[in-house]
Amino acid sequence: MSEAKKDAAYIRRAVELADPNAVKLAMFHITRDEAIAALPVGPKMDAEQKAWLTDKTVAWLEANAGPADLTEPEEADLRRMMDMVTGIPNGEMEFNLRRDLTGFKEFPYMVDWTNGKPEIPEGFKVAVIGSGFAGIGTGVQLDNLGIPYTVYERRADPGGVWNINRYPDVRVDTISITYEFLFERGHEWSEYFGRGAEVREYLRKVSKKRGVFDKTRFEHDLKKATWDEARNVWKLEFETPDGILKEEANAIISCAGLFATPKVVEWEGQENFKGEIVHTALWNDDIDLKGKKIATIGQGSTGIQMLGALSREGSEVTVFQRTAQWMMPREKYGEAMEPEVQWLVHNLPGYWNWWRYSATSGLFETHGLMQVDPEWQAKGGIVSEANDQIRKDLTAYMTYQLGGRQDLIDKVMPDYAPFSRRPIVDNGWYKALTNDNVELVTTQIKRLVPEGVETVDGKVYEADVFVTATGFDVVKYLWPAEYTGKDGVDLHQKWDEGDGPRAYVGMMHPGFPNLWTLYGPNSQPVSGGPAQPVWFAIWCGYATQCIIKMLETGHAQVDVKQDAYDRYNAELDAEAHKLISMNEVGGVGKNYYVNTEHMRLQVNSPFYSPYYHKLCSTPVWDELEITGALKVPEAAE
Repeated sequence: MSEAKKDAAYIRRAVELADPNAVKLAMFHITRDEAIAALPVGPKMDAEQKAWLTDKTVAWLEANAGPADLTEPEEADLRRMMDMVTGIPNGEMEFNLRRDLTGFKEFPYMVDWTNGKPEIPEGFKVAVIGSGFAGIGTGVQLDNLGIPYTVYERRADPGGVWNINRYPDVRVDTISITYEFLFERGHEWSEYFGRGAEVREYLRKVSKKRGVFDKTRFEHDLKKATWDEARNVWKLEFETPDGILKEEANAIISCAGLFATPKVVEWEGQENFKGEIVHTALWNDDIDLKGKKIATIGQGSTGIQMLGALSREGSEVTVFQRTAQWMMPREKYGEAMEPEVQWLVHNLPGYWNWWRYSATSGLFETHGLMQVDPEWQAKGGIVSEANDQIRKDLTAYMTYQLGGRQDLIDKVMPDYAPFSRRPIVDNGWYKALTNDNVELVTTQIKRLVPEGVETVDGKVYEADVFVTATGFDVVKYLWPAEYTGKDGVDLHQKWDEGDGPRAYVGMMHPGFPNLWTLYGPNSQPVSGGPAQPVWFAIWCGYATQCIIKMLETGHAQVDVKQDAYDRYNAELDAEAHKLISMNEVGGVGKNYYVNTEHMRLQVNSPFYSPYYHKLCSTPVWDELEITGALKVPEAAE
């Protein structure tokens, strides 16, 4: 968007629409003007300071606008600039996690050989399972190193969870400038929070551009993975349109994801229901909702996102609520990204980099919101000073959006602390509840009847369509593939006989060598800032470092030691019990984070994110077993 020269008015609009923090940092990066550095953090700038910065930036752009990639500053300068974004100094762990968020490197968070590429045995191959953000990023990482790989994708296109989620108004709830690959600069998102179709197209585009698409076998659904101890390979069985295909790989990086297996509820009486039942993860684009009576259940991110669209299409919408949710506004959610802002991304060097960092920085200090403060509670507080203030703010927002209607406020007010569950962005859900054609029901569903939904009080709500936003079975990691490791141990059975899925740093499993699960058990960071694509890159880097170690040392296996696995999980459990989601004030048992049978955290990593990054960015080799002689044997008969 830099081919045509823009006039001063256009440039001024661009700067005024921009993130002032990012403008400040980009301009300081370019000019090193200490007067710019002296400005306060963006939200604290007064009108006069913003006007001064705008004038200075417009003048610079009138003379110099054009695409240019800035190099990463020297470390001391980079630290200073990162600190300028928030006004809070980054410690060593914080700096190590966040420095690559600026995106100045060509391939941020990716790893390299320690002393040049070694000779890779002929026939050596890594199997990458899944072609969403994680799988595509892993392919790019392996391509950069020249490590042979094949991506296996169960569906017909790349996209991962974005191929599953096609329900009305599906979109990211993290600003798109952060929900993208760091090695792909300047993508022009049409909206600040990209819609599902655009995310799918973006992933397809990147996969093709980077050569991953051509190394992907689509409609290959992994059913079995069996470790061959004698030959140090994984034997794989895929279901394909042409039947069962058998393959082998020296290592597996599973990018199957957390949100891959829809949780489909069997409702009593559903066989008698005359209407249509649809799960949001199994959405059919041909569904006609116009003028229909719609019943819906599920108030997670999906249910909240789509209610506005359902209320615009349906003649009547009945919302069945099981658990009330805390919801928060998100600036520019649902808004188009202005052409002026897209122009600025391409024409103010450094703006893209510092916009990404600034947009992420608001979540840096959220870990404390997740923990109970006993001293604050002793003074009469509920959770902590910060969490209680968030509760007040969200309650005020809820009250305003509902027009002060106490009948609705009483129904939607959660009885647990904010941040006990995944924070949800309000996509007009509160407002939709005030529409004449929308009814909120908090009475439990008993069964489906031919004409609709019956609640336990005997009341029947008519429905032509029953939309179930009941989410995913998040503990079915790797499902439905069977993984059999050393001594014939089945990984799913091992988890079932224990206290649910566990892993070492979320990725490794003792007795299952050369297997890394990205987005595995207890890997979803509970707080800290970086969006999920960044964590995919971090986890991929860890797995790839292990493969690099194998190839550089000529070994055939990398496995985690049992005692290291046990120590890690003991530390994880102890840290988890500090979180409000494991505490009464957090409504323990009301979210998928907690395994209530064993009373343990089952999805999230409870650690402070910079510390968790330290654990899963560089392997601790003393905690791993690296054995065997690397060779690619002849195929077994």
